[in-house]
Amino acid sequence: MKLFKYSAVALAAMSLMACKPQAEHRPVVDIKVETFVVAPAIEKQSRTFNAQTVAAELTPLAFRLDGEISSVSVQEGERVIKGQTLATLDDSRLKQSLADAEARYRLASKQLKRGKELRGNNMISAAELDELSANYKLTTANLESAKARLKYTRLKAPFDGVISAVDKKKFENVTPGETVVSIYQDDKVYVKIEVSDSVLATLNPQNRSQDGYQPDVEFSGHGGDFQLSYLEHTSELSPETQTYEIWMAMPQVKPRVLPGTSARVLVDMAEAGLATYRGFQVPMQAIESGREPQEFYVWKLENNLAKRYPVAVDQINSRGAIVVSGIEAGDIIITTNQRRLKQDMELTGAAK
Repeated sequence: MKLFKYSAVALAAMSLMACKPQAEHRPVVDIKVETFVVAPAIEKQSRTFNAQTVAAELTPLAFRLDGEISSVSVQEGERVIKGQTLATLDDSRLKQSLADAEARYRLASKQLKRGKELRGNNMISAAELDELSANYKLTTANLESAKARLKYTRLKAPFDGVISAVDKKKFENVTPGETVVSIYQDDKVYVKIEVSDSVLATLNPQNRSQDGYQPDVEFSGHGGDFQLSYLEHTSELSPETQTYEIWMAMPQVKPRVLPGTSARVLVDMAEAGLATYRGFQVPMQAIESGREPQEFYVWKLENNLAKRYPVAVDQINSRGAIVVSGIEAGDIIITTNQRRLKQDMELTGAAK
């Protein structure tokens, strides 16, 4: 990397010496800057991504009815089986409603049976029998509805897994859809990777199983490498990180890999069907942040003029930033005093 120093001189308007021979001129302030020449691009076939494990199939569970919670029978971190009751609502009113529905159903059933006998003896009209039949169907539907509502007072596990959170306690009131507990599957491991748009643009999900390629992953605190399989990815920027997210999966191992564990994913870009990695190494002091997330700029020196250009930063390493677009090899980048520069400001001077 070659460093150069330049200075910017603002030319003051000169007064006519004949008119004001004693005129004093304001001293000119030099702006000294340092520059470096961008080296050829770094091209690699493999690339390492920092990642983190997340809970597999994390599912919030809620009641379909409102009411008061009468019991919560699980704790965070507890392993449960499919169909196990996790929490219940107070069902006293619903039991009474079920009893009323059963009584009306039995009465309607007897009335319909008696009506059919009377109709056979021409003692009631067809219209009266139709009315008894409709009443029977109505009470049957009400009975089934009462049974279902009573069933909804039991919150059960939809699959074998682990309770990740318990959001409600006994005696609290809940509304339909309000999360009571959350559960995830612990027989698999999901790994989330945050990538830039330049990486996502080369991703083709239809080729994710090509040649059976599976990237390697290392987990913090776990020895050895494991293989991952592509799961899915987002098509919109995350509002928090302003990056795209890719999820990969693998079977659970021993000792278990818990959600939140740090990981490093090594991807062979060619084997994965992605574009070979290409970027330019730039010192951090050359990068200027914009007003928006993921908005960055650099100042270039072109024909002794300072010019500001947007760039895409793909990652940060120990030597600075990797820029994947906005600069090319041979560009002269200004690394100091960027805040004092203005677009098309002339810089003069010689290399030191």
